[in-house]
Amino acid sequence: MEASLIAYCGVDCAACADYAEEKCPGCRRSEWPDGDPCPPVACCQTRDIDCCGQCKDFPCAMMREFYEESDSHRAAGERMKRLSQEK
Repeated sequence: MEASLIAYCGVDCAACADYAEEKCPGCRRSEWPDGDPCPPVACCQTRDIDCCGQCKDFPCAMMREFYEESDSHRAAGERMKRLSQEK
């Protein structure tokens, strides 16, 4: 899995419908338009961390809900959970 295709939230962009349909620019490869960042991107950038799994508050309420939205989000949550346990 290419590291540049793993989003701040842990989603594998290569398996993400929004990325494939160009609804999401891919947070590792582009800048978000001012005033329109993805919430996990904005949060990670504010906290100066590379992904949610590095956050001391992982999983926060926002991300717990996000990680239940779809299979790809559940997989992302598991990916970030493994990372958070490596701290």
